[in-house]
Amino acid sequence: MLEHGALVGGEGAEILFTGGGLRRYARGEIKQMPMTSFSSLRARLVGTVFLAITPAWVLMYYTELPWTGFVVGLLALGAAWFGGERFILRQVRILCNAAGQLAAGNLSVRTGLARETGELGELARTFDSMAEALEQRVKEREQTARILLARSFQQTVVSALGQFALVSKDLQALLNQAAMLVAQTLEVEYCHVLELQPDGRGLLLRSGVGWKTGLAGTVCAHASQEGEFGFSLLAGEPVVVEDLAADTRFDRSELLSEHGVVSGIMVAISGQGKAFGVLGAHTTHRRKFNEDEVHFMLAVATVLAMGVARSRAEAEMEKLAAFAQLNPNPAMEIARDGTITYFNDAAVRLARSVGQESVRGLLPPQVLEIVRECLETGKPVMPLETQFAGRTLSWSFHPVRQSDVVHAYVEDITERLNLAAQLRQSQKMESVGQLAAGVAHDFNNMLTIIQGHAGMLLAKGMLPAELADSTQAIYFAAERAAGLTRQLLMFSRKNVMQPKLLDLREVVTNMNKMLERLLGETIVLRFSPPPSLPLVYADAGMIEQVIMNLSVNARDAMPRGGHLTITTEAVKITAGRAAVHPESREGDFVCLSVTDDGCGMDQATMDRIFEPFFTTKEVGKGTGLGLATVYGIVKQHEGWIEVASEVGHGTTFSLYFPASEAVAGGEVQQAAPTAPVRGGKETILVVEDEAVLRQMARTILEDCGYRVMEAASGIEALKVWERYREAIDLVLTDMVMPEGMSGMDLAHRLHASKPMVRIVFASGYSMDEIDSSSLRKAHAVFLQKPYTHVTLAQAVRDCLDRQSAPAARAEGGDGNTTNE
Repeated sequence: MLEHGALVGGEGAEILFTGGGLRRYARGEIKQMPMTSFSSLRARLVGTVFLAITPAWVLMYYTELPWTGFVVGLLALGAAWFGGERFILRQVRILCNAAGQLAAGNLSVRTGLARETGELGELARTFDSMAEALEQRVKEREQTARILLARSFQQTVVSALGQFALVSKDLQALLNQAAMLVAQTLEVEYCHVLELQPDGRGLLLRSGVGWKTGLAGTVCAHASQEGEFGFSLLAGEPVVVEDLAADTRFDRSELLSEHGVVSGIMVAISGQGKAFGVLGAHTTHRRKFNEDEVHFMLAVATVLAMGVARSRAEAEMEKLAAFAQLNPNPAMEIARDGTITYFNDAAVRLARSVGQESVRGLLPPQVLEIVRECLETGKPVMPLETQFAGRTLSWSFHPVRQSDVVHAYVEDITERLNLAAQLRQSQKMESVGQLAAGVAHDFNNMLTIIQGHAGMLLAKGMLPAELADSTQAIYFAAERAAGLTRQLLMFSRKNVMQPKLLDLREVVTNMNKMLERLLGETIVLRFSPPPSLPLVYADAGMIEQVIMNLSVNARDAMPRGGHLTITTEAVKITAGRAAVHPESREGDFVCLSVTDDGCGMDQATMDRIFEPFFTTKEVGKGTGLGLATVYGIVKQHEGWIEVASEVGHGTTFSLYFPASEAVAGGEVQQAAPTAPVRGGKETILVVEDEAVLRQMARTILEDCGYRVMEAASGIEALKVWERYREAIDLVLTDMVMPEGMSGMDLAHRLHASKPMVRIVFASGYSMDEIDSSSLRKAHAVFLQKPYTHVTLAQAVRDCLDRQSAPAARAEGGDGNTTNE
């Protein structure tokens, strides 16, 4: 009979079965079990034997048969056999079978003896508990293994996506890979990556798995907080939906509904404070996503956010790199040891433009010291100018101490310096012109008095010879002074211009004979006019004076003879060419060039050639107003001058005049001959603020038979006009007068009350707004000061004799009046 038994319970331990229960002992311990109290098993065995031998005892007691003891023994033995089979061996066999199945791995086996009493029943219940515990432990281990396997797979997916995000620049491929792996890992039918649109209102299906064909890249979901997508994006929290139909937290999405989605999970893709979109996984079966799956989705969203951030950063870096590479200004990066670690295309172009094969050839000689100074002090070095192959380069060095490099920027400022010098020269000439105009105006007033009175004395014809000679000398000296003031006015562009359409070819052709006599036999004149040439709107006399002055200068530059070449051509100025000269501009122009092969000029001389009274000639051989006059005339014609000269190789003056749309051709208009000067009986109002000039004009006009009234200002002239308006036939007025009313203002007031009144403007220089059109509107004649007895009388007579003729101009000092 089995009263005590042992089963191996594990390494280093045994499980012992006793009548009192199950105990565990470490191997090596002495397994002594104390006697227990009288048990039911013993009672059943004793009871079985007692019941079997009781009839034998009774028979032996009454019969005293000797074989009865043998029978009793046999009965006792049979009872013991039956009791052992009935109460012990059957249960033991059941336990052994269950133990064998348990050992074979059937953890669901049970003894079925849980209701038995006694030790074997206790043993069976203990066995069943042990089997149940083992089954539960195995199930927990299997569940743990599944969880660990799922986590390992999820970590592998996250790691693979992270590696892909680091090595690949293809963001779309990363999004596609993420959608596919998420769907496979979570075993769902649908997965999506929604991208927030620039307007912030929609989420575009950028990538996905399981959706209908054609939806990716076209369909948009709402990004409002009322929907699960928008809430996840705006709140930044995961959204888990177990039953989409029963979920009342959000508005139902059409995208999910039309695909039969029941459960899903959505997380936001965002990084560095910028939201990109939403990552989601969905299934058509009801499913409760666990915490590990939520963390997996968050990890994938983080990887995608890193990929998006990298893509954006690379795009920004490429933009910045392109900005530096495409920068028209040369840029380079220099290491501490002077090595160039980067340079852009502009630096290469600059190096080639100055004849260098590499960019390093541009660097200043002291570049190593500059770089070290920048890195040690942390301060930029700028500006630094270097001269290279006749070019001026401006450098600026900026330290980047984190990278231990210096960024260098270089610019070719040669043209800028030239333009600045030309601008300063232009401003200087403008200021000098203003000064010359003011001097000429005041000087003309004095010359007018001198010439006027000298002319009146000479007109008497009754002077003694001595006085007549002196008066004539005074008159001629005043004439020469008047010529100087006219040149000053041309330089300052304050004289009145009488322009008309001119063919410069004809102007030069008509001057050929005169120029040949002027140049002499040692200088050859060359002029080959082009077949056609646009007309220019210009004053013929001024253009002739320009050609004459340039020719005289060229003659003086070729004392041993040479060649003087005059050319005319039509040119079109482009924006690039206009940038070279500050006074030039785009458009169509006619270029008049005068070239000599004389001594040429150095740069210092060229910087001053247009200054009034500047001359390189000997004292007494030049006034210094020739080129200044040329400059003023060209500027007055809205053109400009370009000069090229080299010492020993001659000089070229290129004059640019705006081209007209008119076609060259037709006869050149000739000036009308001057009519004899005669007087009249008309009434003339003389308006002049200088009393001496006013008195002289009165005397001259009265000598011619006119009735004369006087006014010292425009305001006083209006008062005289109000009293004698009908009697006044002509008004002779100065241009600049006190009390805030100019001669033009006075003319406008007079024409408003009497449109046909005749006006003669007299001035040492005209105001900028006075031009031929203004003169025509006022039916006026312009009389240039200083004027003489003859020019004043002729200007007045011509103006009175006109009916509605255009404006005329009387040139003081030459006795001629030119009508347009």
